[in-house]
Amino acid sequence: MREAHDLCLLPLPPIVPLFTLKRYNIKAKKAKGKEPEHTMSSLVIECVELTKAYSKHIVALNNLTLTINEGASFVLLGENGAGKSTLVRLLMGFIFPTSGRVRVLGEEKVARAHPRIGYVHERPIFETRFKGRAYLTYLGELSGLWGYANQARVDELLERVNLYEAADRAIGTYSKGMLQRLAIAQALLSDPELLILDEPTSGLDPRSQWEVRQIISALRKQGKTVLLCSHYLAEVEVLCDTVGILRRGELLLSGTVADLLHSQDVVEIALANNQPASDVVTRLGIDEQVIEARGNLLRIPGSAQSTILAALVRAKVPILSLNPLTETLEEVYVRTTRSAERAFFEPSASGSGRGGQA
Repeated sequence: MREAHDLCLLPLPPIVPLFTLKRYNIKAKKAKGKEPEHTMSSLVIECVELTKAYSKHIVALNNLTLTINEGASFVLLGENGAGKSTLVRLLMGFIFPTSGRVRVLGEEKVARAHPRIGYVHERPIFETRFKGRAYLTYLGELSGLWGYANQARVDELLERVNLYEAADRAIGTYSKGMLQRLAIAQALLSDPELLILDEPTSGLDPRSQWEVRQIISALRKQGKTVLLCSHYLAEVEVLCDTVGILRRGELLLSGTVADLLHSQDVVEIALANNQPASDVVTRLGIDEQVIEARGNLLRIPGSAQSTILAALVRAKVPILSLNPLTETLEEVYVRTTRSAERAFFEPSASGSGRGGQA
């Protein structure tokens, strides 16, 4: 017999069956009351001061505030135990917050949003005696798709996830990468407004990871709202336009990838004729505004750019180039988490620490 917490780990069908809709007194596309307006600027996910504590000493999420707009491709980045899966379970209504508020697709009772969500669990479970096509066809019928509409949708998705040739094989013969692509096809059956992917490339070989990334990239280009949980930095910059860094249940940093890569706001000036940058800094008396002077390179804060340039022009110091510096996402992640780690282990007035887990 399964325990209650085990049931939280089971994958959902791509859309809540009709008897479940009746249970919640929901129509297939419209909840009771005024239907929310959906524009590109509307919020798909809204979390306000969201906390989930399993005990006094185990806080999985701590006062998290997060919004995701329609059409965004958002990644929650963090190591194992950061709280990513806990947040997903809260968004899906598998567990309930200790405090704070969560709203998904305009619904505070998040189970009402299930018909409009496609969800891929980090460890999807299948009935392995099914063949791939029969499995998707069956779930399509549970979703309210019948006859030719069901067949056409299943064929389209099998093509999209590159499983058409294997569609009439037993699922038990599929590789792990094929199973993950089948899980994505399952999640897309109902053409959901929101797609939640929990570690979709975890444990896959490089080829399978590439195939899954290609599918997610295509969905992004279609304008689907995607929430991706990952700890693979390489895939994040390619697949997502917005990032949140989660650690020990706290959201340390969030923003667009472009903004985060420029978050240090540093400009590099290359001096012409290989002039020693340190000599120029000393001569012009601008050492307090310079981050680093090495070789013929000056690194300065973006806020000091106009002042430094004016000083160089007045002194007739020739400039070879000027470029704003960007970090890699890996550098942003390491810098942010290291700073949080130092703060976490600093002795507090009470001498007690904090903790969190997924």
